[in-house]
Formats: sequence, structure tokens, C-alpha cells
Amino acid sequence: MKYLAPLMVTMVALATGLTTWSYQGDSPSCGELSDTDVEQWNPRLRADVEAALGARRQAFETEPDSGEARRAYAEVLFKLGDIWEANDVIAPLSTTTTCHAGDLRLAARTAYLLGDYERAVTLNERLLELADESSEAQAQALRGLTLAHYQTNDFASARELPAPDTTEGSASLLTFMQVFEGEPYGIEWTGDERIVHLPMTNDITQPGALPLVTLKVNGEAVNLILDTGGDRLYLDQGIYERLGLPTLANREARYAYTGGETVEEPLGVAATVTMGEVTLSNVPVIGATWKALGQTSDGVLTTQILKQFLATVDYDNRRITFRERSAEALAQVMETFGDTPPVEAPFYMTSTHLMFAKGSLNGHPGMNYFLDSGLAASMPLVIVEETAEFLELEKTEIEGTPYYWSPIESHGLDGLPSGPAQALGNVFVESDFFWSSGFMADVLISHQYLWPKGSWTIDFDEMKYYFPAAGS
Repeated sequence: MKYLAPLMVTMVALATGLTTWSYQGDSPSCGELSDTDVEQWNPRLRADVEAALGARRQAFETEPDSGEARRAYAEVLFKLGDIWEANDVIAPLSTTTTCHAGDLRLAARTAYLLGDYERAVTLNERLLELADESSEAQAQALRGLTLAHYQTNDFASARELPAPDTTEGSASLLTFMQVFEGEPYGIEWTGDERIVHLPMTNDITQPGALPLVTLKVNGEAVNLILDTGGDRLYLDQGIYERLGLPTLANREARYAYTGGETVEEPLGVAATVTMGEVTLSNVPVIGATWKALGQTSDGVLTTQILKQFLATVDYDNRRITFRERSAEALAQVMETFGDTPPVEAPFYMTSTHLMFAKGSLNGHPGMNYFLDSGLAASMPLVIVEETAEFLELEKTEIEGTPYYWSPIESHGLDGLPSGPAQALGNVFVESDFFWSSGFMADVLISHQYLWPKGSWTIDFDEMKYYFPAAGS
């Protein structure tokens, strides 16, 4: 058995500021909106949730007009990570005249996860309208509005929300957005084709190697690794300070690469980020405790930068390609697949940047895969304790580290199966990563799975990944 001692670069441990969603009984009127749970259901393992699915589906199919049966079925679908189905089931109960807090919260949450940010705003505004002052329902509505405005770069609307009284979770994000001047991520192309290829400058096939690219921040060249497990652009604090980036706020965060230790991070803004023939202006930046902890790059190219474009991580051609988000650009991407249609993998996104897609693990379907390209290890997977217990995986301690590895018989996203592999354990620094988003986060899949696929394109308009079909 060969493995590398894992270098934890992955940025997954950002505080989400989100709570697990629960549901309330019907309120007699909007004036009596309650935030008291009628049912406390806290399943621990996937088996617990899957066991409840059949009965709840049958109850719903027997009484489709029953609000109680409908929301109970939507709840179990949500916990399973079947967000598309949960969204369809809860939709009839969640309108702008809805008086049920739980229905509004679940529907707003599924809308957000699926990238329907306009609907997420509408439903959260309705919930905010009904919620009592200082109630949990009000806090959840404000969190939902903060995140929806963040994803649409609508910092102006965020400035109209009440200022938070803490600096934790989504409150630090709202504080940052409210003091941010102007709107973020202005895009200026210098070429008529509106396409940029950013070369990878290292050998990505080596175990533990992540794609490294060079771009310019405020005119200075920096070398960044690609990591979709990160949110805003990360720059080493030394570079952040040398560039004289203005700090708008601060926050505390923990990561796998910090060994779970809390670090303080300045939140600032770069005037420009230039990638070949495209320049982003007014770009949010996090000053990372990075090189001081042994990292050799200058920082991280993260999801929010990719999200401004139709981005293709092209491993075969050793480059990251940025196109404008448009139907014409998507047609260009489809042409690159030739006569063989790509494998389409729908995904949903929680918190500010955590993307999930469906797959199977050891032959068990319906697993929720967190796609985090920034795991600098020789293994393609990170397992959570609940999944290891559910699948009864063997564990082998990695001497001299807090980690273990488990043998995997088969793994992969739907339509992109792979065979035996190894999964790294005891990586996540959050106390309950499995349930922290309200649905089960079964497993993380990363660079060592992705690069042999040749490429993947992230389409935030359709909320889909596109991979070359096997053998194409």
C-alpha cells in the first residue's frame, strides 16, 4: 500500500452560518406564525433517512392534498440530498401568500441550492415579513437573503438589510458586503472572442499536485492553485499586505490546512485581477494565513472567480478556459465534445461555494458528493465518519498523522463510475460536517478523480457539470 502523507490544502471548513432546517406545524393565521417544531427528527446515519423514505412517499401519494404529508415527504427528500425532487414537492405550499414558516424556509433553501436566486429572495422576504423580531425565523430569512444577494453580486441590496450584531458565519459576509463600495466582479474583455486560456504551469499528474496558474492582481503576477473548495480569491497575507489591499472587515475561520486551528483573516478588495485578455475589477479578497503554514503557492483561485464565467478545467490541454456566461459560449463548449455528447452531472450549491452532485459509493446509489478540487493528496476521496460507519469501511491509521485511509471498492459521479480507490478519513475540522448543511454530505471527491476525466466545465446558469464521455 503506497500513499503520500496528505497535504491538506482543501478549503472546505469555511463557516457556513447556516443551520439544519426543520419544519413547523400549520399556523392558524399569519398573525400567529410560530417557530415551534411539531416534530423533532434527528436521524444520524443515511440508513435512518432511507428507512423513512418509503412510508413518507406512500403517505404523500395517498393524500397529495395534505400539507402535513407533503412537507414530511419534502423533508426526507431534502435530507437525502434529492434537492430537485424536494423543490418540486414543497413548491405548492410556498407562495408569496404562504403563512407557514417551515414551508417558506424549505422552499427558499431549495431554490437557493438550485441557483434560483430570484425565488430564494422572494420567499425569504416573505418569511422576513412574517417573522417576529429577533426570532430564529427572522435570522434564517436574513441569512438566506445575504447569501442570495451574494451569489448575484447584488451587494447594493445587501446594504439595505439590518446590520448584523455578530461577526460569525454569514454575519461576517453581510458586514463585508455592506461596507463594500460599488459592485464586485466587473468584467472587461480585451479580445473580441471573449475567451481566455490560462495555462497550468505544473505537472498535475503527480500525486498531491494541484493545478497551478499565473495571473495578475493589481498588476503583480501571482501563482495560485485551483481549489473549488474555496470561496473568494485567497492571497497569502504577505502578498495581500505588500499590494496594500484595503481591509474592509475581518473574520475568523478554520481549515483542514491549518490543522483545525482558528486563524484571523482580513477581508479586502483588489482593484483588478487580470487573466490574459479578461480583467475583473473590484474583486473580493481574503488574506490567508498561507505561506506561514508551509504552502508554496501565493494563494488560491476559487469558486467565486470561476462563477463569473463559463469555466472549463481542461486537464488534457493543461489550461483553465474562461468564457462569458452566455448561450453562445455554451454552444462553443458543446462543440468541443464532437459527435459524442458530454456526460451531464447536475449539481447544487450550498453556503457560499460548496457544490454537490449525485453518485454512488461501493455500489450504494444516491450518495451526495462534494466536489472539492483542492485536496492535495494521492487519494481521490475524503470520507466522513457517518459514511464510513454506514458502509462498514475498514480503517488503517496513517502513522504520525491524525488521518486514516479506507479501501473503496467503487466510486464516482452518476455517469462517470470509477473502480477501486482509497478514501482519506478524519480530515474535516467541523464538528458535524455530515449534517451541517441539512442534507447528508456523504463524501468529498477531488483532483485525483477529476484530472483523469480529461476536463470538466462548470455551468452556473444550468447548474450542471459537463464531462467528456468515457472513451471519447
